[in-house]
Amino acid sequence: MWKFIKSSTSQENWLLDNKEEIIFWGRSNVGKSSLINALAKNKIAKTSSTPGRTRLINYFESTNKKTIVDLPGYGYAKMSKKEQQKIAGIIDFYFRNSKSKKLVCFLIDAKVGFSSIDLEIIEYIESLSIPFDIIITKLDKANQSQRHLVKKQALTFKKEINIFLVSSSKQIGLIDIIEHYNL
Repeated sequence: MWKFIKSSTSQENWLLDNKEEIIFWGRSNVGKSSLINALAKNKIAKTSSTPGRTRLINYFESTNKKTIVDLPGYGYAKMSKKEQQKIAGIIDFYFRNSKSKKLVCFLIDAKVGFSSIDLEIIEYIESLSIPFDIIITKLDKANQSQRHLVKKQALTFKKEINIFLVSSSKQIGLIDIIEHYNL
């Protein structure tokens, strides 16, 4: 059974358990919290129809004791530029200073595809030598052409990349993620 562990606003209250952290990150409103809830089969992460509601680093524990991290989204959000910069600073400090081993599950909306900010964030993750996989979300809302295009784009990043196609609401592709990460 999955459970919420804690939220963090700064280094002083990061989770310090030296386990690998599987980090869910993507644009605001890409479905990070919905995916966590679907994987957990329980509403443990807060969801909202308003982008940008996640403003803390949220830690969860999966059934198999894996640490899952839900980061605030980037891009469009109903908050001031100053608040967006503050959150970006918290995330950057976390990536550069947290001692835990990290794997980023980079979420992309199947209907929207990769935007310029997504590409900048991928470059940022690569510059820090943090491994990442791509989870293409909201599969049920995209047509065949959109799904094909976003998967083709995902395959251009690196040779050894895991790509998952999911729909949280239709329960598509969740088992692949659970089995791959042993959640």
